Amino acid sequence: MEMQSVFCGSRSKGLSFSLLLLFLLHLTTTTQGQSALGANKCPRPCVSLRQCPQLASLLSNPTPENINTLRAATCRIVNKRPLLCCPASVLPRKCGRPFNSDRIFGGVETTLGTKPWMAALGYSEPGVPNLRFLCGGSVINERYILTAAHCVHSSILGSKRLEVVRLGEWDLKTEIDCTKILSGTELVDYCAPPAQNYTVEEVTLHPLYNTRADHSDDIALLRLNQTIDFSLPWIHPVCLPPLNFDVRKIPGTPEPEVAGWGFTENGTTSQRMLTVSIPFVDTNACNITYAGQIIDDQMCLGGRAGEDSCSGDSGGPLVVLGPNGPPYLQIGVVSYGPINCGRVDIPGVYTAVSRYRTWIEEHMKP
Repeated sequence: MEMQSVFCGSRSKGLSFSLLLLFLLHLTTTTQGQSALGANKCPRPCVSLRQCPQLASLLSNPTPENINTLRAATCRIVNKRPLLCCPASVLPRKCGRPFNSDRIFGGVETTLGTKPWMAALGYSEPGVPNLRFLCGGSVINERYILTAAHCVHSSILGSKRLEVVRLGEWDLKTEIDCTKILSGTELVDYCAPPAQNYTVEEVTLHPLYNTRADHSDDIALLRLNQTIDFSLPWIHPVCLPPLNFDVRKIPGTPEPEVAGWGFTENGTTSQRMLTVSIPFVDTNACNITYAGQIIDDQMCLGGRAGEDSCSGDSGGPLVVLGPNGPPYLQIGVVSYGPINCGRVDIPGVYTAVSRYRTWIEEHMKP
């Protein structure tokens, strides 16, 4: 069952939530004498409870604080149903536009600054002296990273521990990342400031991870310990697609891209970020490969010789560029695939981000 169905399900279920909210509003009005917001004070059109998952989710935990939040957001009551001033989305409007617009198999090096939403997840392990970057992720707002559940699930990590989320990275072996660009007739150094390291304040795993099928619901949110500095162009959030958005239905859309620092075809970890474009694979054909373990909330891509994402890129974003250029949309999270990467006709499996848009917004704090 998708998380959104809890609040956007049948008419009777929505009605019962509305009645509960009315009761709570009445209770707080009579006991505390606070007034509702009023429609004229809401900068956006007031909406029903089912149209605002951020507020609807508060009813699952009706603490005094949450009740007051709901009451304060109520514009008016119409036909015994409250209309609410829904908070603006926690996802940014300015997203998916790289500053420089000019473990991956068959990939090529990215240009410095072209994937500013990429996050590198560094882990410690007893007996291993240095941090190892084993998973990827994506910046989706000033406090949150989107990644795969298996990158942070205790049963998968074992003795490993997520220590750092690194942003603004390109070359793992250098403190200052530089490349050569052509300026007039001369090649000159083009450098970015040092990468920024953050720690994780809170991990939110999807509660159905690995329950409905192999690696089902392989998605997680990481809340960072401090606000990301977006003042410099080297770190920038990626856009997320609307709920149930299917890019395959849009003519002229280019192949999606996956990026990361994972294994190359030589079997070694790349120090510089790589990227590769990969094609969609029909779900029915993919289900034959994976013995019927692919569900609607997953996508299959790849299957071309030598071109695929590999284990070092787990949790990283699968992005697509619109037919007319930016912004980039993150349509997938790298989940799993064959042990030997880049095999012909064996695609990789990705979590379909559009199927989790409601869950993501419900679990992001301001």
